[in-house]
Amino acid sequence: MTYRGWDEFERAHGGPDIVDFDLSTFEGSASFNSRREVLYELSKLCDQFDETADEEGVFLRARIRGSISYLRALMGQQIPFAEYLKDTLGLVPTPFSDGEVEIARNAAIRHLAPFDLTLRVEDRERFQNELLLHDANEIRKGIVGDQKLWLHRLSSAGIPVSKQLSLSVQFAEVDAYWSNWISGSAQKGITLTINLHARKRYDKGRPLALCLHEICGHAVQMSIWRELIAEGKLNQACGLTTVHSPEVFVSEGLGQTVPELLIDDWTFPPEFHLSRALQYHTLVILHNAHLMLYEHMPVETILDYASAHLPLTDPDTLEYEIRDRGTNPLFRSYLLSYATGEQTIRKLVQEMSVTQKRDFFLGIYTRPLTPDQLLRVADAVST
Repeated sequence: MTYRGWDEFERAHGGPDIVDFDLSTFEGSASFNSRREVLYELSKLCDQFDETADEEGVFLRARIRGSISYLRALMGQQIPFAEYLKDTLGLVPTPFSDGEVEIARNAAIRHLAPFDLTLRVEDRERFQNELLLHDANEIRKGIVGDQKLWLHRLSSAGIPVSKQLSLSVQFAEVDAYWSNWISGSAQKGITLTINLHARKRYDKGRPLALCLHEICGHAVQMSIWRELIAEGKLNQACGLTTVHSPEVFVSEGLGQTVPELLIDDWTFPPEFHLSRALQYHTLVILHNAHLMLYEHMPVETILDYASAHLPLTDPDTLEYEIRDRGTNPLFRSYLLSYATGEQTIRKLVQEMSVTQKRDFFLGIYTRPLTPDQLLRVADAVST
C-alpha cells in the first residue's frame, strides 16, 4: 500500500503525517527508503488512471496528482502557486470581493449585538472576558457531551449515522492553526484531539460548532465510508484519506456546513450563531490575506489588512496565522479550503428544497468528491 508506506517513511524521518484516515481492510504497506522512491511509485499509480475512468477513478487520479505536487513541494520544488492549488485543492480560489467581505462582517456585527458587543478593538477585552472559555474540561464537554443528541438529529435529517463511532478524545498543545484534529483507522477507531495551545481561543459557541464539524461532519462521513468499504461498495483506495488533495475542499466544506442541513428543523443558541459568524468572517479575511501573501505583498501590509478587519483577534495570533500559510507546503493550499468550501456549499443549497438539500448532503457523506464532482452532485439533485 503506497500511501501507508509513505506515511510510515515520513513518521520515521520526522516528516508530516500523510494519511488522515485509514479505512481500508487490506493489510500491509509498501517500504520506501526515500521520498524519491515514493514519488516514482505515485507517478506509476497516476498512470493507471486516464480521462475515461469512472467517478471513483477520476477522484483517485485527482488525489494522486495532489499527492505528487505536495511531495514535490516537500522535496523543495518551486511549483507555481496556481498550478499547486489546482493540483492539491482542485481549483484556484479567488479573493472574496469587498461585497462578500461586507456581508460576512455585517453578519458578525448582527450576532454580536445581543451581547452588547461591537466589532471594534475597544471591545476585544470584554469579548475575551465574557465570551471565552478557559477550562479544558468545559471545552471538552461542550464538544462531545451532547454528541448523541446531535448525531440523532443528523440521523433524523436522513444521514445514515453509524450506531458506533468508536470516538476517543485527547488533549494536545500544538502551535498550529487548528483547534481540533480528527483522524483514525478501521482498526483503532477515531481520535479527536483538542488543541489547548495558548494561541487557540474557544468562545462559548465554538464547542457546538466543533461538535457539528468534527463529529457530525468528519467522523460520521468516515464511518459511512468505512462501512461502504467493508461491504465492497467503495474502492479500498478511497479509504486512505489525505488533506493535501482535492478531497479536502469537499470534506472541510461539509464540516463547515453541517448546520445548513439541520437549521430547517432545529434552533441553535445565540452563542453558536455568533461563533459561526465570527469564524466565517475570520476565514474570509484570512483567505484574502493568504492570497495577498502569494502575490508577494509585504507581510506588514497583509497584517495591517487582517488586523483592521479582525479587531477582536489578538495581533500576535494573526501573525501566526499568516506565518503558517507562507511557510508550510500543506497549509499553502489546505487552509484555503475552509472559507471557499463553506461558501460554495452554502450557495449551492440556498435555492434547494428541504428534500433536495438532504439528497445533496447524502451525496457528500457517502462518496469521495472533487470540487467538480461536487457541482455535478448538486446539478443532479436540483434537476
